[in-house]
Amino acid sequence: MGKPVVFLFSGQGSQFYQMGRGLYEEVSEFRKWMNKLDEMVTPLVGESVLARLYAEDKRRDEPFERTLLTHPAIFMVEYALAQALMARGVKPDAVLGSSMGEFAAAAVAGVLDVEVALELVVEQAKAFEATCLLGGMIGILQEPSLYDRMPLLRQNTEMASINSDAHFVVAGPAAMLPSIGEALREKGIAYQILPVSFAYHSSWIDPAAASYVARLRGLSYRQPRVRFYSGVTGRRETALRSEYFWEVARQPIRFAEAVQALEQGDDCLYVDLGPSGTLANLAKRNFKQDSLSQSYAVLTPYQQDLKNFNKVCEQLEQLISSPIRKGGQPMKAYVFPGQGSQHKGMGGTLFDEFADLMAQTDEILGYSIKRLCLEDPDNQLGQTQYTQPALYVVSALSFLKKVQETGCKPDYVAGHSLGEYNALFAAGAFDFATGLRMVKKRGELMSLASGGGMAAVIGFTVEQIDRVLMENGLDGIDIANHNSPDQIVIAGLKTDILRAQPFFEEAGVRMYIPLNVSGAFHSRYMAESKRSFEAYLESFEFSKLEIPVISNIYARPYKQRQVKDNLVQQIVSPVKWTDSVRYLMGLGEIEIEEVGPGNVLTKLVTTIRRKAEPLVIEPEADDVEEAEEAVLVAVAASVTVPEVTKASVAEVEVAVAVEVPAAAPAPAPVEVVPVREAVSEPVVRVSRRASTAESLGDEEFKKDYNLKYAYVTGSMYRGVASERLVIQVGKAGMLGFYGTGGMKLEQIEQAIRTIQQALTRGEAYGMNLLHNQGNPSMEDMTVDLFLRTGVRNVEASAYMAVNSALVRYRAKGLKRSAEGGVIVENRILAKVSRPEVAEAFLSPAPERIVDKLLLEQRITREEADLLREVPMADDITVEADSGGHTDQGVSSVLLPSIVRLRDEMMAKYGYKKKIRIGAAGGIGTPEAAVAALVLGADYLVTGSINQCTVEAQTSESVKDLLQEMNVQDTAYAPAGDMFEIGARVQVLKKGVFFPARANKLYDLYRQFNSLEEVDEKTRRILQERYFKRSFDEVYREVQAYVAPQEIEKAERNPKHKMALIFKWYFGYSSRMALSGDAEHTVDYQVHCGPALGAFNRWVKGTPLESWRARHVNVIGEKLMRETADLLNRRISELVGL
Repeated sequence: MGKPVVFLFSGQGSQFYQMGRGLYEEVSEFRKWMNKLDEMVTPLVGESVLARLYAEDKRRDEPFERTLLTHPAIFMVEYALAQALMARGVKPDAVLGSSMGEFAAAAVAGVLDVEVALELVVEQAKAFEATCLLGGMIGILQEPSLYDRMPLLRQNTEMASINSDAHFVVAGPAAMLPSIGEALREKGIAYQILPVSFAYHSSWIDPAAASYVARLRGLSYRQPRVRFYSGVTGRRETALRSEYFWEVARQPIRFAEAVQALEQGDDCLYVDLGPSGTLANLAKRNFKQDSLSQSYAVLTPYQQDLKNFNKVCEQLEQLISSPIRKGGQPMKAYVFPGQGSQHKGMGGTLFDEFADLMAQTDEILGYSIKRLCLEDPDNQLGQTQYTQPALYVVSALSFLKKVQETGCKPDYVAGHSLGEYNALFAAGAFDFATGLRMVKKRGELMSLASGGGMAAVIGFTVEQIDRVLMENGLDGIDIANHNSPDQIVIAGLKTDILRAQPFFEEAGVRMYIPLNVSGAFHSRYMAESKRSFEAYLESFEFSKLEIPVISNIYARPYKQRQVKDNLVQQIVSPVKWTDSVRYLMGLGEIEIEEVGPGNVLTKLVTTIRRKAEPLVIEPEADDVEEAEEAVLVAVAASVTVPEVTKASVAEVEVAVAVEVPAAAPAPAPVEVVPVREAVSEPVVRVSRRASTAESLGDEEFKKDYNLKYAYVTGSMYRGVASERLVIQVGKAGMLGFYGTGGMKLEQIEQAIRTIQQALTRGEAYGMNLLHNQGNPSMEDMTVDLFLRTGVRNVEASAYMAVNSALVRYRAKGLKRSAEGGVIVENRILAKVSRPEVAEAFLSPAPERIVDKLLLEQRITREEADLLREVPMADDITVEADSGGHTDQGVSSVLLPSIVRLRDEMMAKYGYKKKIRIGAAGGIGTPEAAVAALVLGADYLVTGSINQCTVEAQTSESVKDLLQEMNVQDTAYAPAGDMFEIGARVQVLKKGVFFPARANKLYDLYRQFNSLEEVDEKTRRILQERYFKRSFDEVYREVQAYVAPQEIEKAERNPKHKMALIFKWYFGYSSRMALSGDAEHTVDYQVHCGPALGAFNRWVKGTPLESWRARHVNVIGEKLMRETADLLNRRISELVGL
């Protein structure tokens, strides 16, 4: 039996205009009940509550306070939501209301008819408005014992609610609240004067008692159909007193005690049906220490109603049937092995014990599985097309035998690669024969793979492996299996696998073992097998999962809708085995038992338990999981793989895991009871000052750059970050960098002059200095231009190390102050995505470069001395996975690491001035910005979202495409400027062929040494479809702009000539995009990250939905303003205000 579901209903204080609007428009059951309830309530209050609630001229942040309207509005929304959830199969086993939320709880539990409940709600509101004097309430962040220790509180207020051991609420006369607040402030105690007009849950509302209690005495209540937990008594009630619904407003709220009473039984699934989601986290704070309960909010003020509703329905469908721990017994998980565990003799007597299934098996396979496993007369057991069916059969029979012996099924199942089919069989996704047919086809397709190779890397972590691959240009190799924290398998073309061995050995790896395989399993090179298997699965249907199955791809439980897609994607995706085991560990006390031949997984589980921490994932992390899934699928769909020749060698299956960072759950504020009289905004009296758009970020950063906001717009190549964009940003009190990449010096100089002529009042601006690997002299000439024109702010990007051009720019802006310090006039903001690069910019200029410049008399002796006292950068922008050049980093990992590195380097070198750390990549919404600030960012940097603005210097057709993109509509492609070394850029995928074509070109470059080696059909496709001209015509164009020495090299080296011709396409695709050539839309190269997709969703349905209304300064101000608002709300929620 699964966890019981508890519906939570909140009271006054949670309401706002437009609450539930998204569900009203999209969910028919919710809309039906809202309309029906409005018909009931209109005669009672004299007007339509629904019309007032969803009035078009009312914003969510406007006060909604008339008790006669808010009381029924809250009830209507909560009751309608309960009906909508129950229609989707989410039905409560228990209900719990807080304050007036008890009316909805009672109606849902069948204690009252809904018509009667609604009448009582309205009559209570009328009683308060007619009889009660003004009062108020204060939420206090301190242990409740303060109430007895502080005479001012004890003598002038009454305890209204104890919400946790560090938060309580008092009620009292309005006149006393200011003096109480002042006394709390003097003691340094955080508090909030709540936006209410009466002193609810205290004797100050007693004047309303007589008339209301008299109304209640004529009522009779039915016994609850589900367990009814009382916010008045703090325990389960089976029969209610006649005056109970007066007590819900008069007596102290005992919600916390009620949750604690629920927690004494089974772990529960709490669903908050209140308008603002306040009770979900309040419940969570009262879970018992070892609780596996979970809480969910459906409605919030943040316009995510439909998304949250669907997510809760999907999650609860799975979790309602999930196991719960009883009587201290640990949970049980069965794990099933994959290829590599096979051995002659496996299965033993199982074949005879399940003779009926063996008859099916032999018929499906066309040979005797028993003979293969026990005798293997033809040495076929090690061949993939035979190994996979054999392992599936033996593991399936082992599972059936285990169930026969124990009489019960496990709580969770998981399988390593092929073993996942056994896990799904155990969970009831398909029957034995269906699973066997799929495995047979899978094995056949995978056995056709050839030309690939794999190697086991022992003693290195994933991060160490990634570093070796990146530093040595081995980007064609994928991590294919994460067996344990330091046992990894990689996959790629066989030549690459062999070429990589000396690099790993030089780096100090313990062991590097090339494997005897013919395919690069669980990597991009299995794309053809994936496509064929996807077509094969088209006709299959899957049953409802009866047991949670941990997915290889995501190391999280399967969602029902994912089964088919996961099995397809698994072929080209890494198997996250380490994280799968860590996820199981994070569920609590659990026994993990291997079922099937061998003990490979048993040993790995033991190692993982010893070396890794449990992975504890809150349900709210699903948004991040879904975004990661979307990107994974999009990338997998865009990879083009070179053809390889067939061979016949034994294969093994292997794969890898990558942890998806969990999103922090959004906490919720305490729920209290406001009413009739207008109270505009709650007056917060806490120990911190509320954030504003202007106060966010580092104050010294804003002072140094003369900024109003700690907000930077990053450079975008070829002047997409245009003069107009930089000027607009500068005039708004922000810092913008002009995109110099791919521009000629005279164009850059003209841009500088234009910007300087427009910004004459000290407004900030900057220019991008892009590392130019192919033409280093361009950097020197660009620095000369910056020095000559007085450019004081530079964004250094694409650097892997500090070079002489950067050092010279830095040196020419250094002076000795009268006090003996160093004055820095030429500021460098370094954009980095790797800690070692950040370390270079956090250090003083390298001595060898300083000495060389001094020897060449390009800097003075004083400048050389000053360089030794300051870091190379004033500010470090940490670039996570972003549009354009990207290392695909994760901000939640990178940013804290580099903040710590900054602190270490400042201590090491004794810098007096703080080096600021900014966040870039993925910032397109207030939520993302808040996350960056909480992680330690001193300023925010946006990029992709600015490309879809009026000021961006790109074509309207590109902006039209960008306006329609979603978070999953990007892909990775080779970078044209670093084509030969395999650097990657993130680009728009939706509506264009560029990513697929660019990847194809790079694959051809890696596979062949000259154009002449490429087959005739492919050559024709490239010239006719990609280039739309002959190779000779392209080469003539290349000769016109490439340096003579490059042409000379191309004439000697056919591979270099091929690279130049292929790289022409990257310039061509950018020109087509910038010009908006309508005939070549499919060739557009548009650098872009998922942040723009998130931004598009954020502004959908607002004036900013159209890019023609998007101005870069308006976007920046809106983002900062709403980030500050959200940050204030989240901090208040976190502390329970």
